[in-house]
This record gives sequence, structure tokens and C-alpha cells, in this order.
Amino acid sequence: MARLNVAFFWHMHQPYYRDPLSGEYSLPWVRLHALKGYYDMISLLEEFPTIRQTFNLVPSLLRQLHDYARGEARDLFLDRTRKAAAELSPEEKKFILRNFFMCHWETMVKPYPGYWALLQKRGLKLPEYRLEDLLHHFTTQDFRDLQVWFNLAWTGYRAREKKESIRELLKKGRSFSESDKGELLRTQSEILQEIIPLYQSAESRGQIEITTSPFYHPILPILINSAHASRAMPQASLPIPFSYPEDAEAQVQKAVALYRDLFGKNPLGMWPSEGSVSPELIPIVERAAIRWLASDEGILFKSLPPEAGRASLYQPYLVRHPGAEAAMVFRDR
Repeated sequence: MARLNVAFFWHMHQPYYRDPLSGEYSLPWVRLHALKGYYDMISLLEEFPTIRQTFNLVPSLLRQLHDYARGEARDLFLDRTRKAAAELSPEEKKFILRNFFMCHWETMVKPYPGYWALLQKRGLKLPEYRLEDLLHHFTTQDFRDLQVWFNLAWTGYRAREKKESIRELLKKGRSFSESDKGELLRTQSEILQEIIPLYQSAESRGQIEITTSPFYHPILPILINSAHASRAMPQASLPIPFSYPEDAEAQVQKAVALYRDLFGKNPLGMWPSEGSVSPELIPIVERAAIRWLASDEGILFKSLPPEAGRASLYQPYLVRHPGAEAAMVFRDR
């Protein structure tokens, strides 16, 4: 039987949630996905040293992970968790009832009787007008249990395996104390501090390659020249033309600089935002010492002659623009 070589390219992306004025993170998804997926993915590889993987860690995600690891990031969901349940205001309680079931109920609520009972008590559907009445049905203990369960349910497989405090809380299941909650938050902080070093370690031992993306996720070909959109969408109605190739270059260079700060060297690969590429992008990435790019099969098939078959997908390409070149691979979607 022929041997099949499959390359997995994991794209880890979060928008930049930090409000530049208040410094507050508007949503908790960097923190929660870090405790679940980002930690699971890299720590699991320790058990399989012969497996090689590629991870694309976008700069906006890395910067936020770095902030959380240093204790410099705060989000509204974390603030509502930290506050003692007995001191929550009516508006804070409404926030918790509205938002602390934001997860996949089948796999993250129903398996846990204590959490499932709280959801049933609140109701699976929550009209805004019911929130005021619900406040009188939830005790201080209910709110504390909900503070713990929302964060506990977002804690991934590997954290549960490695952290005794997480296992003890899962075993307890309800009637959590403020001390229990404090231990959970301390363990969360510990996990967040481990994530970037785990990726650094796997990269340094050659088990993974880490690639980057333009810093704030711009669509580079359009930023270079908005008129280029008509190449792929000739019928599209476009706004007044603009062209900022220097901004496109800055987005790539900022990404490389952050990567160098965290990993001690330049990235070799890049996943352009949304896989968007154009010939004019090639000199920009070459100046940043990026050697290869990845994009989607749809881009490839629209770039090849009509007679090109599907087998053309399973090979690397060398893309040239006057005076510059980069290798490219395309995903099988």
C-alpha cells in the first residue's frame, strides 16, 4: 500500500479584542480558547514526538496571549468571575445569567449535573424581560456556582489531566466556595503562562513549525491596491480606489517583529489573511524573509489553465513577481 503524507496546518486566529482607550478586552475568547484548544493542541504533541505539525499563530492572538500570561489583560467576563458572588450588583447578575452559558451545551453543560441544573433553572431561552424576575430565583450560591462552572467548562482535556485543582473542582460539582473560585483562577493563570513556552519548546526541538499572518489581519492584496479586487470579482461594485502598499508592508513587518521577539528568529512561512494573495504581495514577503505562503485550492484552480486536474493541488509551487519569488502550497478543503 502506498504511503500517504498529510500535512496538517493549524490556523490559530483571534481578532484583537483590546479596547485601545480602556485597555479592557471586549470578549473572553482568547483566554477561554487558550485554556481549551490552544493548550490541548500543543501539550498533546508531547506524547507523540514523531509527529510533525505546523501552527499558524496570528500576531493579534500572540500579543493577547502574552498579555494574559503576564496578568496585564482583563476582560469583562473575568471581572464578573473575580467579584465575590455576595457583592454582585443586579446588573452584574443579569450579565452572568445572560452570558455565562456561552458554550456548546451538549458537550459543555449537559454532562455536568450542577451546570445543567443552573441552565434549566434559568431556562433554555432567555427573553430580556425575564431577567429581572430571574434574579429573585437565583441565590448567592447559584451565582458563585455559575461563575465557577462557566470557567471550568472551558478548561480543556489536558488541563484536567495535568492540574489536580481542576479535577477536584469537577469532582465537587456544586456548592463552590470563593476559595474554590480563587484556586480555579490561579490555575487558569498558570495554564496561560505555560502556553507560549510550550510552543517555543516544540519549535526549538523541531517538532513544529510556527508561521505568522499580517498583524491585524488585513486583506493584503486590497490594501496594496483596492482595484485588484476586480481580478477575482470583475462584476463587483468597488468603492473609491485606494492604494496603501506601505501599510501592507508594515503589517507584515510588524508580524515578523513580534514573532522574532517571542521566538528569537524570523518566521519562514505565512498564512495571509483569509488566504488572500496577489503577485504584488511577493516582493513584500520576500523583503520580510518569508520563504513560503499558504492559500486555498480555489485560488490555485482559478490561477491554472482550465484543463488542470485536481492532482495539481498536491504539490508546491514557486510564484514569481519581477525581482522576487516565494514558494506556495494550497489547502485541500
